[in-house]
Amino acid sequence: MHPHPSSPPLLDFPRHVLEDRSNRDLGLTLAGGGSRSFYQVGLLDRWGERLLPRLAAVAGVSAGACTLAVWLAGRGEATRRFWHWRRRDVRTNFEWRRLLRGEPPGPQGPVYRDSMVHAFQEGGLERLRACPIPVLVVVAAPPRRVPALASLLVGYGAYSMEKKLRPTMVHPSLGRRLGFAARVFDARDCTSPEELADLILASSATPPFTPFGSFRGERYLDGGMVDNVPAFAVEQVPGVARNLVLLTRPYPARSLGPRASRLYLAPSGPTPVSCWDYTSSERVEATLAMGRAEADLHAPMLDRFLR
Repeated sequence: MHPHPSSPPLLDFPRHVLEDRSNRDLGLTLAGGGSRSFYQVGLLDRWGERLLPRLAAVAGVSAGACTLAVWLAGRGEATRRFWHWRRRDVRTNFEWRRLLRGEPPGPQGPVYRDSMVHAFQEGGLERLRACPIPVLVVVAAPPRRVPALASLLVGYGAYSMEKKLRPTMVHPSLGRRLGFAARVFDARDCTSPEELADLILASSATPPFTPFGSFRGERYLDGGMVDNVPAFAVEQVPGVARNLVLLTRPYPARSLGPRASRLYLAPSGPTPVSCWDYTSSERVEATLAMGRAEADLHAPMLDRFLR
């Protein structure tokens, strides 16, 4: 499989990630989507054991990267329980008064970070680092010489406008044309739960909901400013012949299904929880249940794709 024409240069993977790949030809890409990514968790709960032996690489952006890392760390249930506990006192997602005082206006950043640090404790980081395939996390480097706030407004505005003007669009392109650049990191290279949390928060950086990302001394924004569905990343890994792409919101039917060597699957309708909703454990659990149920809905298409 050749990289997408607009992809960054090929990544230089060390030899050990290419070993024992005779039965591994499948890439897995998870789109971002904030709390909607619990839909992807539900799909992986049903399909995980079937997919794992086939995977040659995985890639995600924002909450999709979070979902992949937690899944491969074997800490899904423990992390979900912690997240529910950590947000137990959350009653609102945004307070203008806090923003005007120069404070974080919502609970998302602290809850998200604490949940990520918890996820990669108790052996989680070690299991992820021992994973035999690349676990790729995509972040967006803002245009050079553009102030941080201006880059955020430009990037988010471009993404929102492109999504509105092109409702069938899966892969945005305007951000790259405006100077945002993809940076791809292998989560297995992180050496502590805190560093891995930094990487995932950088990939999810959407101020004011979450803070500007900082990873290894560099400032980043949500990788979705380059491509919220970063299928290009796994397709740079030698041996990947097909790519299963899991989305977090509905798209028109003509944007979904098999597309050359990719299979795009999406929720059948809006998920019960919205992107940055941290106020309801019930809506999160309903979104998880929706993913589990729709694993059966998507199963025939997945069967044909894997054959």
